[in-house]
Amino acid sequence: MSSQPRAFFALDFGSTTTSVSVLGRVGGRWRLVAHTAAPSYFDVDSMLAGLLAGIGATDPEMLTALNSGDEPDIPVLVSTWPRLVARSTPERQIAIVAGSRRQRRRLETAALRAGWDVVAGSADEDDAVVLSRLILSTKTSAVLFGADHVPGGDEKRHLPDLAALVAGATRSRPELTVVLAGGAAVYESQFAALMESRPEVEAVSEPEEEQLENEIDIPAPEPSADEAPPQTKMLARKVAASQESAFANEASFVKGEAPDEDAPAAEASSAEASSAEMLDAEMPDAEVPAAEMPAAGPRESFSIDETEAGRPPAEDSLASEPAPAAADPDPIATHADTRKPATLPLGFQVSDGPAVATHLLLAPDAEAGQLPGDALQEVLEGLRALPNDSRLGVARSIASLAYVLDRTIEVVEVGMQGGLVARSDPFGQGHFTVASSRSCPTDGSFAPSSPSEEVIDGVLAWSTIPLDRHRAMDRLNDLRLTPWGEADGDGAVFRLAAAKAAFGRLIESMPELAARSMPELVVAAGGIFASLPPSVVALALADLVRRPGVCQLTVDQARILGPIGAIEDEDERRQLLANLADDILMPLGALILPAGVKPGRNAGSLRLKAASSVAEIELHPGAIQVVDLPPGRAARADIDFRDSVRLGKRGHHFTVDVGGGLSGLLVDLRDIPMRISDRPDSRRSALDTWQRGMWPEVDE
Repeated sequence: MSSQPRAFFALDFGSTTTSVSVLGRVGGRWRLVAHTAAPSYFDVDSMLAGLLAGIGATDPEMLTALNSGDEPDIPVLVSTWPRLVARSTPERQIAIVAGSRRQRRRLETAALRAGWDVVAGSADEDDAVVLSRLILSTKTSAVLFGADHVPGGDEKRHLPDLAALVAGATRSRPELTVVLAGGAAVYESQFAALMESRPEVEAVSEPEEEQLENEIDIPAPEPSADEAPPQTKMLARKVAASQESAFANEASFVKGEAPDEDAPAAEASSAEASSAEMLDAEMPDAEVPAAEMPAAGPRESFSIDETEAGRPPAEDSLASEPAPAAADPDPIATHADTRKPATLPLGFQVSDGPAVATHLLLAPDAEAGQLPGDALQEVLEGLRALPNDSRLGVARSIASLAYVLDRTIEVVEVGMQGGLVARSDPFGQGHFTVASSRSCPTDGSFAPSSPSEEVIDGVLAWSTIPLDRHRAMDRLNDLRLTPWGEADGDGAVFRLAAAKAAFGRLIESMPELAARSMPELVVAAGGIFASLPPSVVALALADLVRRPGVCQLTVDQARILGPIGAIEDEDERRQLLANLADDILMPLGALILPAGVKPGRNAGSLRLKAASSVAEIELHPGAIQVVDLPPGRAARADIDFRDSVRLGKRGHHFTVDVGGGLSGLLVDLRDIPMRISDRPDSRRSALDTWQRGMWPEVDE
């Protein structure tokens, strides 16, 4: 049986939207064949069947080729083709306790960037009752107790009392995970006795079929020193993931081994035992020693370059078994007709499986890392997120893509449960190393669960619709309750304002980006950007990426970056992205953004030389101008400015290479940072003027 199928499904299960895609080997390389998206309550198998039916109607020969030359049976393909799955991790709350306000703010920053919903308190501002309520809240799933690596006087005197408080609270909430960061790790002994009294493996209630599949308990993996983050160690327990039955059916990369046809039926002494043996025969699980089992769950490893061989054995192999005697029917053979076809394995090593929860985790202090807090942020991300978290998958894919394309890339993703902004820079000799940083705060959501006054102010600042604060709050709450409702007219305009406000909050969560140069490539990801017109997405990126330079604007229209990020092996991920980069990144256009353009009637001129045409325009300060440049076209722009400006470097004349896109070439001569009137009417008028030029259909 081939370990490298000719096609597979990529699924991104978001909080409100499910995106499904078909990827296949066409012309000797992986290509994006088809994709679609629908509200999350849609049946996934029906979506996949619709995609395959569309491929069959458009190009039946391609569908036959993807099925290794056999006549395609769409229901069988839906159940047997492997699936690469990414999921949005639900919001989780962490309680932060510290000895000083200074330390609390540092810990808050790391936890917020790691995607936690944070509640925090410090001993110098809050009493023991307030701190206890934070920890004992039913919404709290983890506690972060931190101090400097060498605690200072402002927090040192409070640490013994805080350690006793946290230890006492965990007696009432034994399921809590406790993270001791920095100097707080010296109080580990106070928690050790509590950890010893807790069970190593805890069981959770599961559906009856899942209990049959998990009859054999596998001990929790003991993390090795090289797997643990710097300055950390774990005392872990294995917890079965509490997922819906759909999670088990649509799990990333079902093992796909052929059914064990030699399972003896003579040992089945009862109907229940026979049923259990049949289930084990359909989905065998290899016994893995605890010391060798990775913490992220079981995984299978294949090579992306392996030769494609034949298909798995068909049902004919089952029919070749000798028929059992009529007096002693084989219970497995009785159910052979109802057995689902074996799922093909995929040729990638993936991160998936039940999450491993911890009772106690020792972590670095809030100043450790390449950037202050990076090390603690990484630990907290691993504690919060699912193994195949889509948001972290996007960040991993962008880092791999920066290496493949040898370009500096920034990505912004806005969703219901939060958002992501990340940057990856190749550097070093040969650019063999990629430096990455990211932030995924929960307030990066386009519709936060508890919008603050600052969130409402941000939405009103980008809205072209006259709204008071109460109506804006109501519409934001309605958008969270019914994300797919009122998606046209004023509803679409409000969605854009909410997305831009969320984008702005994401930029604010990474202030270090302001000191970095304009990236060569900007990627918009997430369901809300995928549902807006490409020209409007390009305008939103131009409005908020306010750094001088030239960049290419793209959008992950099919939402493939998240599932690809679930591939664990870096080389495999890079090889797949090298094939798919042109397919998954839909070009929006190029952006030329100079700084230092002075007001006046004329700022200069631009001459665009394409392969078969030449266009020349006059540049006007304070405006954003669009030059037609279709996707797939490359051109050279000669720009002459009246005054000296900054465009990478300072000067009057620049020659830059640009690429086309669905919105053409954007020349943005507005101020950096963009200055708009604080008067609501004047601000809405200016925003509407820029938006109307990129989105004329909104008034139809």
